[in-house]
Amino acid sequence: MTAHSQRGIALLTAMLVMALCAVAATAVLTSAMAGIRRAATMIDSEKSWWYAQGLESWGLRILAMDLQQNGPIDALNEDWAKPLDYLPVEQGGLRGQIEDLQGRFNLNNLGTAQPLKYQQQFVRLFQNIEGLDPAQAQNISEAIRDWIDADQTPVGPGGGEDPDYMGLPQPYRAANQPLRSPSELLAIKGMTPDIYRRLAPYVCALPTGTARTPTRINVNTASIPVLMSLADNIDSTKIGNWDKKRRQQPVDNAQKLQADQTLPATVTADLVDVRSHFFQMQATAFIGSGRVALYSVVLRPDAGVPVIIARSLDTE
Repeated sequence: MTAHSQRGIALLTAMLVMALCAVAATAVLTSAMAGIRRAATMIDSEKSWWYAQGLESWGLRILAMDLQQNGPIDALNEDWAKPLDYLPVEQGGLRGQIEDLQGRFNLNNLGTAQPLKYQQQFVRLFQNIEGLDPAQAQNISEAIRDWIDADQTPVGPGGGEDPDYMGLPQPYRAANQPLRSPSELLAIKGMTPDIYRRLAPYVCALPTGTARTPTRINVNTASIPVLMSLADNIDSTKIGNWDKKRRQQPVDNAQKLQADQTLPATVTADLVDVRSHFFQMQATAFIGSGRVALYSVVLRPDAGVPVIIARSLDTE
């Protein structure tokens, strides 16, 4: 091999080594940058979490002050009902809102001592939600009752107990206890994602206690479909008029809506109220590249301080 050839091979070897070094350096730099971004995202997510918790504590304070200042009446003209659209903070912002869960139908009422009364209300709720087929409501209500009760005997043709679920491709058993979240509906016989999507804004899963005491609907905060579900013979025009004026003129007694015939006499006192004990808070924090949405179910007793009884978290 000539000296010229040897110099050519040495040059190619040197170029190959330099190329490998460049590739290695690029890989190291890319990995380091990815690590820095991951660390920054973790820091932003951690900050978002603390901001969301702070917003949650603020919401608890608002609910406590509302009880002190306004007494047991809850309505949409109070401070807790005003959403926080956007509050700027360092490197991001906050959003929050509080919703009265007693403005929704409590699915666990189907497991109380008078299930037929609440099955009828559930069917009427279906009738008043656009896109839902009322013919499906009876069967689904029976399946919910069976999901809650402790026995293995279906309550009707639409009911579902362990044999209905154990035969599925991914088998499971009926819960045999009250629902902890409305999302459990997706596991119940007859429910579909589309039905759940339409129904979810109008239902909740609140505890009924060891005595299985039904929760009542707050007429000052309930949506029109929920108000229409209270009886068969409700005038939709009168409910619409009530909806327009209740922010400025909430009632301090639910029976006043019967005096002006907004609600019929068949809506008994055990169905309606003007005060609420259960609320849902949503606290969302956007900090840098992090996002945390904290959902909290709050019990506010007649005396004492509000307490969080359930939580869920959504992060990015």
